[in-house]
Amino acid sequence: MNTHSSLPRTSVVILNWNSAQLVCDAASSVYEQAGVLPTVIVVDNGSTDGSVAEIERAFPDVTVLRNGTNKGFAAGNNVGIRYALASGAPSVLLLNNDARLQPDALQAMMSRLLKYPSRGIVVPKITFDAPDENRIWAAGARWRRFPPRVTMRGYGSLDRGQYDTPGELQYATGCALLVDAGVFETAGLLDESYFMYHEDYAFCDQARAHGFALWYEPGAVVRHRVSASTGEGSPQKWRFWGQAAVLFYRQHYRLRVQAGLSLAAFLMWVAVRESVKGRRGWLGPLARGVAAGLADRGGQDSRRE
Repeated sequence: MNTHSSLPRTSVVILNWNSAQLVCDAASSVYEQAGVLPTVIVVDNGSTDGSVAEIERAFPDVTVLRNGTNKGFAAGNNVGIRYALASGAPSVLLLNNDARLQPDALQAMMSRLLKYPSRGIVVPKITFDAPDENRIWAAGARWRRFPPRVTMRGYGSLDRGQYDTPGELQYATGCALLVDAGVFETAGLLDESYFMYHEDYAFCDQARAHGFALWYEPGAVVRHRVSASTGEGSPQKWRFWGQAAVLFYRQHYRLRVQAGLSLAAFLMWVAVRESVKGRRGWLGPLARGVAAGLADRGGQDSRRE
């Protein structure tokens, strides 16, 4: 008798780009979960360091899908999502390669997804990794009116249980998202106009517009090694981040004037914040990203599936 046949199934999609150790750590945390039957799908975004072979040696049961080039976060994840849906997965967990599920996290998320009437998206509590595992990185996210932006709830605060109440959210980061297959089938996949950053917030807008809900489950905890792949303060990060911000504001606001004013207010706030912190070196890459975003009109209204 197969004792696992009654366990809830899900597919876990993890991106790889020259990051074998990170991916192996993330996959290990998935396989250590109890009460669920996960299938791990690693999507390789054109790695050149031999990391695919290393991952396959460590985890022979992992499905590895190879992209010839680095397709970015949205398009790379979509490759894994399409494969999971075609394989009949009832849900898909998008998990950053620099994130690790804590014990019973996946079971808690799956339980909430199965019980929640709207069957939409479940989001865990995400903390920093050691030595700051008691400090919150994101307990979901919300829209803040000024400066107009999506802001992560609890970012940087000590976890004293103040975010231990489950409930609905406006937004969530793509670090760890458990998504019912019906959301992708109805609302579409991640918008591939975004190479990196803000595609998760755009997807939340997309899902909520189709009547789905985002649910925060604090009983599920994920540790996050922040920006381990790209570097928290790297010029590359800020360039992509600035370009994606332009696209997100254009899509979030229906009125072009409103989008422009809100984006300008947000960018001015970022510039002042970084200058006060003495991090003016980030402003150049950010400005170049914003300029690239303003010059790119093709992605303004796209919704690729």
